[in-house]
Amino acid sequence: MDARPPVDRDVLRIGFDAEGRAAVIEEYSGFLHGRLYYETFVSHDGDVVEAAHFDTHRPIYLHEYRFVDGLMRSADTVARGGSGRESYAYTDGRVSRVEIEHDGRAPSVLTAEHDDRGLVRIVEVMGRRSEVRYERPPAGFDLEAACRAIEDALLTLIPDAVARLAVDGRAVCVALSYDRSDALSFQVHEVAEDERAALAAIDARAPWSPADFEASTDVDLDDAGSVRLVRQELALLNADDLDAAAGSEVGRRLLCAVAARLNLLDWSDTLPVADDFVVYPVDLELVDLERNLADCLPPDRLARLRERGRL
Repeated sequence: MDARPPVDRDVLRIGFDAEGRAAVIEEYSGFLHGRLYYETFVSHDGDVVEAAHFDTHRPIYLHEYRFVDGLMRSADTVARGGSGRESYAYTDGRVSRVEIEHDGRAPSVLTAEHDDRGLVRIVEVMGRRSEVRYERPPAGFDLEAACRAIEDALLTLIPDAVARLAVDGRAVCVALSYDRSDALSFQVHEVAEDERAALAAIDARAPWSPADFEASTDVDLDDAGSVRLVRQELALLNADDLDAAAGSEVGRRLLCAVAARLNLLDWSDTLPVADDFVVYPVDLELVDLERNLADCLPPDRLARLRERGRL
């Protein structure tokens, strides 16, 4: 480029060696007003590739990758905090086994199964425990239909979880708190009128923050349809750079749809509720609060909350 981009933009500079291989990578942050914050130096020596990563706020990371016949056979990582090693075995040119070792952790082994269509399954074995990390969806699998099945199951599971919570007085809200990276891993929180009033006296947004609520419980989703498979597919959507955060958005919309249906229920048989009782999903940082309320409450109920100073 003829000139450096503005300092309020992220910038990646790459230097190449005589053979056209990346040798130096510099990352500049627009958030940090153009400051260089991360550097990577790469050296190539036959079948060995070494990389050194430097960050002003973190330890230096040293990586070494060894290749045989064009296939990476091992990856070693060393930092001030510890080290790790991965070893790779191949079948017909495709990774079939990965042995993983890290300081202070039990070693684990990943085995990958392939067929003529590609990857079928990845299983991790750690000690005596075995867990499926990936499994190809069966023929005809429909992610939207699977999400609807989970949504239907949650209409029973969430009220059952709320009924287990012991809260004094009338409930004003039930919050479904989630991590933005995985909305299907959530907790159920309940707040009564007295607790909300006390929270409101501290911070205007505290009555909406599940991190400040005393009563909470988990929801067991194991029997709610193909949850493991749905989580897997949503995580893969998140990992796709062409569709960034798509899986998180699907999970968020699913919880909003559940909350919208729960707001139409008669809760009197489950617990005593205030006249402005609401059910809503929210991330722990409250980033999604406003749009979630708009997605799960009718406009008139949302307007009443604003009129009463709840928002």
